[in-house]
Amino acid sequence: MILKWIALIALGVLIYWFLKRARQIQQKDNNDLAAIEDMVCCAHCGVHLPKSESIASQDQYFCNAHHLQQYRDVMKDLDE
Repeated sequence: MILKWIALIALGVLIYWFLKRARQIQQKDNNDLAAIEDMVCCAHCGVHLPKSESIASQDQYFCNAHHLQQYRDVMKDLDE
């Protein structure tokens, strides 16, 4: 009789642990999805980087200020 109670308690603890673990995994997956960000391509060198880390100018994205300036210089030369 006592063995049945011990087995039922152990089974209840295992079910509780399993459900808790499954919930933690699901929450982690939801956090990972929230962290996904749009990627953009540098108009000068073509490297891909997160949009939040890029420099935007006239619907173009750049990986650094130097590439932005080089792009502007090239475009300026083309206009002349």
